Amino acid sequence: TDYDALAGAYDIDYFVVASRHASQSGKPSLTFHPTGNFGKAMYGGKTRELQATLANPMRHVFMKALEDPPRGFEVSLEATHHSPTQFRTPLFFAEVGSTETQWRDESVCGYLVGAILEGIREDGRAPTVIGFGGGHYCPTFSVLEQEIAFGHMAAKYAIDLLTPELVGQMVEKTLDGVEGAVLDRGLKGHQRKKVEVALKKQDVGILER
Repeated sequence: TDYDALAGAYDIDYFVVASRHASQSGKPSLTFHPTGNFGKAMYGGKTRELQATLANPMRHVFMKALEDPPRGFEVSLEATHHSPTQFRTPLFFAEVGSTETQWRDESVCGYLVGAILEGIREDGRAPTVIGFGGGHYCPTFSVLEQEIAFGHMAAKYAIDLLTPELVGQMVEKTLDGVEGAVLDRGLKGHQRKKVEVALKKQDVGILER
């Protein structure tokens, strides 16, 4: 899909890509994340490239999904991963997981669609941040999302892949403006130092949480 061509043809500000989420655990879930590759492009897009995204619209949809999720479903953010990476038009994914049972459940898929349609009508703004550390499902950031809006997030497994240029992309491609960064407490000392140095070059401060 050429998202930029679609955006130009239909005057679209950003895309919410409704998709399937698969995991080995098979846990029922509704997940939300920006896209991009901190390392090799294993699932499309370009290596070491992040896609433009918008933190506040993603938060709006996340908050709607959190209101009354289907029984047994966990609502969470996911760290930035997979394609696409190359479009100017910002986007993020909203996913139903994690097996075919959930993908074929029309009530669950309908709930996600409703959250998207309601969320995109919201226009409030929370402080916008980027995140570093924690697990792939961002448990700390998912809780904080109720107060602040996360753009790009690098899970702990991606920290060693980071370069100053990639941290710069996290800032520049969170298009609603980054006001700070949140570092998960589980980061090792050398990882935290690496992130701190890169953030200082971007003139982005760390929010203590």
